Amino acid sequence: MNSHLPVGRLAAHLESLSRERVWLAILAGTAAIALADANFPTIGFAPLYIPVICGACWGLGAREGYFVALLTAILAVVPAFHIAVLSPHLVALRVGIRIATFVFIAATIISFRRSYDREVFHAHRDRMTGTLNKEVFHGRCATAIKEAGRARQPLLLVILDLDDFKAINNREGHLAGDEVLRTFAKGASSIIRREDLIGRIGGDEFALLVRVPSIAEGQGFARDLHARLSAVLAESRHPVTCSMGALLISPHAPRDAGELMHAADLAMYRAKQTGKNAVEIGRADEPGLGPVARQVATPRQGIA
Repeated sequence: MNSHLPVGRLAAHLESLSRERVWLAILAGTAAIALADANFPTIGFAPLYIPVICGACWGLGAREGYFVALLTAILAVVPAFHIAVLSPHLVALRVGIRIATFVFIAATIISFRRSYDREVFHAHRDRMTGTLNKEVFHGRCATAIKEAGRARQPLLLVILDLDDFKAINNREGHLAGDEVLRTFAKGASSIIRREDLIGRIGGDEFALLVRVPSIAEGQGFARDLHARLSAVLAESRHPVTCSMGALLISPHAPRDAGELMHAADLAMYRAKQTGKNAVEIGRADEPGLGPVARQVATPRQGIA
């Protein structure tokens, strides 16, 4: 959704609010409208419940949205009970119409929200692998690195390249290459945690940003990650190996995501240029972002 349009700006604003703040706004708005409707029943403030319903459906979800729709529908017809000229049948009809109208509005907004979420998801994903695309990965990576610095959380930034991937395309065709990419992306995504990041940043290049317990344990974590990713690739019908550059980012390391990505990229090229099927590990807080360790994976039989 275009964030420059009024609707886009409103959606972005709602996205930035916590659930607690959305609930507070919904309850405050509902109470204010109900109070005004009770004191001035002849004016008719009930239509003002519609923005409240829309906000609840968009910011809280389907179940909460329907609940707010039913609640506001009941509140909207409360003044009718004080009008003596209305028969019970007319009151019941008014209640039914109000509930049906508000529930229909809620269902419409919930449908829009699901479509919006689906479009946002696909806009952020690489069509081939389902991982984050390059632009979104860079943006989320920069945000996560800054947040980790404030939280004093060490990170591991990884860039890896599939070794001799072009040979698969040349020998087996692009369908085989696509299968390798999808198999790797699915396996890698199952290894990392939900809060970690994985993205496809090139033809056969991927990047990961994962949390590590400490910098001291980071080297072993990186080696284990390379071994597990290599095992994923070995299980493919067209097995290849991978060269991996891993950069340990301590809480007091520089926060420039572009420079950190470049350093991890250089580490990956060092691993590739010195034999492939290896992991080169560096630290972001070292002068020149130099390497601190290198591990060459044991070649697997039958892997090019």
